[in-house]
Amino acid sequence: MADYQKKHDTNYEGNLLAEEDTPPIETCNLDKKLNRRQRIFIWTAVNNPRLSLIESAAKAGYKDPRQAANKLMSNPLIRTEYNYLMNEVKKKYELNYDRAVQDLYDIRDKALEAGSFNAAISAQNSLLKVGGLIVDRKEVMFGKIDQMSREEVENRLESLLGQAIEAQVIQDNALENDVVSDEESEVEQ
Repeated sequence: MADYQKKHDTNYEGNLLAEEDTPPIETCNLDKKLNRRQRIFIWTAVNNPRLSLIESAAKAGYKDPRQAANKLMSNPLIRTEYNYLMNEVKKKYELNYDRAVQDLYDIRDKALEAGSFNAAISAQNSLLKVGGLIVDRKEVMFGKIDQMSREEVENRLESLLGQAIEAQVIQDNALENDVVSDEESEVEQ
């Protein structure tokens, strides 16, 4: 009789997770239409993205994981639950403006607490850039001074100096005109 009970033991001890490894309640189907293995399959597939559905079925304790994964994913209730949880995971790790700013604040605060001032300054600069208070302007020049001949360098310097002198002359003329117009208005009064 002991052999009979041993041979036909209904308690499966395969790859089932222990009770303490049960998926959290917020990731389970709350209407209780899914059994424990189905919940574990979905939970494993969602929370271990590197595992295939077949591996998830094996971890859930199915004897033929390939067939079980196919059968499970063809079940509309399981497919719906899987899609819902995958969307929730995507939302959780989604990058958006508010999350990025909050992460930068957290990084800055933790760096200050740890005494890592360079990291804190870097995080603060990133926050200022996100807020638009600091703008990086970079000018890309094609052609290096090393590749120019002496004559080309002199011509370029002359043109730059000429532009600077012209700008200074225009500014001086504008100042002179302002001074002259102020003197004329004083004379008229």
